[in-house]
Amino acid sequence: MKEINPISRVEGLGKIVVKEINGKVEDLWLEIYEAPRFFEALLKGKGMNQVLDMVSRICGLCPVAYQMSAVEAFENILKVQVPEHIKSLRRVLYCGEWISSHSAHMFLLHLPDFFNLPSAFVLAKERKDLLNMGLRIREVGNRIIELIGGRHIHPINIKVGGFYSLPSWKKVENVLRLIEGVMSLAEEFLDFTLSLDFPDFERDYLFVSLGGWEGYPIMEGKIVLSDGSVIEKEYYEEYFEEFQKPTSTAMYSKLKDGRHYLVGAIARLNNNYRFLPKDIREKVEGMLPIKNPFKSIIARAVETVYALREAKKLLEKYEEGKPYVDYELKEGEGVGITEAPRGILFHRYRIDRNGKVEFAKIVPPTSQNQFAMEEDLKAGLKVFNQEILDLAEKMVRNHDPCISCASHFLKLVKAP
Repeated sequence: MKEINPISRVEGLGKIVVKEINGKVEDLWLEIYEAPRFFEALLKGKGMNQVLDMVSRICGLCPVAYQMSAVEAFENILKVQVPEHIKSLRRVLYCGEWISSHSAHMFLLHLPDFFNLPSAFVLAKERKDLLNMGLRIREVGNRIIELIGGRHIHPINIKVGGFYSLPSWKKVENVLRLIEGVMSLAEEFLDFTLSLDFPDFERDYLFVSLGGWEGYPIMEGKIVLSDGSVIEKEYYEEYFEEFQKPTSTAMYSKLKDGRHYLVGAIARLNNNYRFLPKDIREKVEGMLPIKNPFKSIIARAVETVYALREAKKLLEKYEEGKPYVDYELKEGEGVGITEAPRGILFHRYRIDRNGKVEFAKIVPPTSQNQFAMEEDLKAGLKVFNQEILDLAEKMVRNHDPCISCASHFLKLVKAP
């Protein structure tokens, strides 16, 4: 047996195990050993707004995603219709998270692989310009989150019905200047990613994302598959299911017809590229659909440029208004699905008449991509004449896994 333990430059702890017989690789798998976090159980008995604060702790890189999927589920239960200015600010907030999370992955975790370097620290010595570019872009994403969420890590300003408070126009203007200051940097980096030398490696993924909406989806639309299927959000569990492998504390996901799929930036781009601005679309149209996981850095660069532009467009139209709408409590059950940086994030809750959670289920994007990561590794062995231990980490990093998010649930089965 050979092991990569832990996998470097990913969020969370896990390893890759390679089984060899007589020097030949017979099998390999991901082994997620990070302790399960049992968030679904912790949320029981909590009020809805308390849940919004708690689920943000699932991930330090994408706390907004967990809050937005949860708040969508609760508002669906209560039939709350938030006004357009709140919808727009939530979209801006989510854009901030895409910018921050994508920048962290592209510049600090993924980019060193394209220079065959072991870390961003070494890359900084050779290409300090790139690292500084990434840090500046990421800082703007953080400031957008802070503007609307109250702080950029585990935001505290989101509530059912809207926000606790709205920013002043002066603060919005300050953030707009920051966005304008990095726009050209993000566009420059997108052009740089298009010039990278990518391994010749394509996979026949089934791409799953939000879509079916007249725009590039973040919280909006239905579930769309690259085979043309369209699924309403509330029917997610009728088509998708989780399952467990004995090697992992994290759940896997598949379609109930047995097919596995891919979520994330590549899936969103392939399924929704026609809604991008014309100049961005023209840069990438010729390579679509992207099936090479190494090119995920291009998809994230595209979405970073898009998110900066979208945040700027919406903030320029900002008008102060009432921060939230009132609602009446009632019991019920509902779902929320939004596009976390790493892909669709599913939440389902049942609440009692006092608004307390009786049941919670969360399906993170990384758990949905684990099977694809393993299959990429196995396919890579057949394509590349390269030492598996050198290759494996790079192939996992293509998907920007957040292992801590994925390992929050474990079903224990007693052996007979």
